[in-house]
Amino acid sequence: MSEQPSGLPGVTVVIPVYNMERYVERSLNSVLAQTYPALAVLLVDDGSTDGSLELCRKLAASSPAVELVTGPNRGVAAARNCGTELARTEYVAYLDADDLWHPEKIARQVDALSCHRAASDWAACYCLYRRIDDDDRVIRSGPLSDERGAFFAEHLKRNHVGNGSSLLVRREAALDVGGFDPSQAARGLGGCEDFDFQLKLLRRYKVELVAEYLVGYRQRDDQMSGDRKRMGDAYFAVVEAFAGDPALTPADRRAALVAGRGCAAANYFMGGYLVRFARAAAGNMATAPLTSLNRAARFVAWQVREKTRLSRARRKGAASSPLFYDLDPRRRTPAC
Repeated sequence: MSEQPSGLPGVTVVIPVYNMERYVERSLNSVLAQTYPALAVLLVDDGSTDGSLELCRKLAASSPAVELVTGPNRGVAAARNCGTELARTEYVAYLDADDLWHPEKIARQVDALSCHRAASDWAACYCLYRRIDDDDRVIRSGPLSDERGAFFAEHLKRNHVGNGSSLLVRREAALDVGGFDPSQAARGLGGCEDFDFQLKLLRRYKVELVAEYLVGYRQRDDQMSGDRKRMGDAYFAVVEAFAGDPALTPADRRAALVAGRGCAAANYFMGGYLVRFARAAAGNMATAPLTSLNRAARFVAWQVREKTRLSRARRKGAASSPLFYDLDPRRRTPAC
C-alpha cells in the first residue's frame, strides 16, 4: 500500500477478517465513509471458513481503495502484523471486522497527532468507544479517560484504550515495538493482544487522546472476549509480564498486579469459574485487603447497575436504543 497523493499523511486501515460474513461489510463501509481522504484499506482474511472470503473479494473489487490479502488462519495478531508490514503509509489504524467507526474518527486522530509530528516520541492516538449490539444500536457508552502522554504505569493498572479498533499508530513505531504478539493465541491466551501492544508502545512512546466516542465496539455472545476464562487468564498474564519492567516503582508494580488479578477475578466470576475466582480473590486479599474489598464493592455495585439497566432496556425494547451513528460523539454521558 503506497502513500496517498493528497499531501496529507497517508493512513492504512488494517481489517483482520475471520468468519465475519455478517459484519465485515458494515465495518468496511464505516471506513469508506471517513471524511479523511488519504486512506487505503487492507482486508486481511485469516483463513475464514464461512462466506467472508468471497464477500471480501467482492468488496475489494468494488473500491480502488481496498485491497484483499489472504492466508491461512494464524490469529488476529498475525493478521494485524501482516497488514502493518504491507502498509507504506505514515500511519496504520486497526479495525476489527465487526466494529464501526464514526466518520470523523481518523480525521480527528490525525489532527490530534499533527502537532507532535516533529516529536519522535509521540507514537499513537486513541479515542473513546460505545458498546453496540448486532443491529448497531448503542448498549452503553464506554468509560471515560483523560490519560495522554506517557502513562505506561497507569495503563498497566487499567486498560484505558479498551479495544483493538481505537488506535491510530505511526507505522514505524508499531514495527519498532515488534507489533502484536501472535504467541498469545498459540499459548491459549488470545484476547488481549491489543492490550499487550498498547503497553509495548507506552513503554517507549507517548500516546495522544481524542476524548470522543468515535468507535462502536460490538458486543456479541460468541466473540473471544465472551470467553471469560481465557480473558481472565490472558489479561493477568499480560499484566504479570509487564509488571517486571524496571521502570516501575514497587508501589506501581504492586498496584498493577492487584488490579490485574482483580480484573481476572471479575472475569472468572462472570463466567462461573468459581474456583479460579476464589484463588484470584484470595491472592488479592492476602496482598492488599483494603484495596481488594473496595474493588469488590465497586464490582458488586456495577453488577447491580448493569442488571437494572438491562431490565429497563428489555422493558423498553431494543428498538428504543439509539443507533451508533445517530449520537453526538462528543456526548459525555451514557445514551441509554
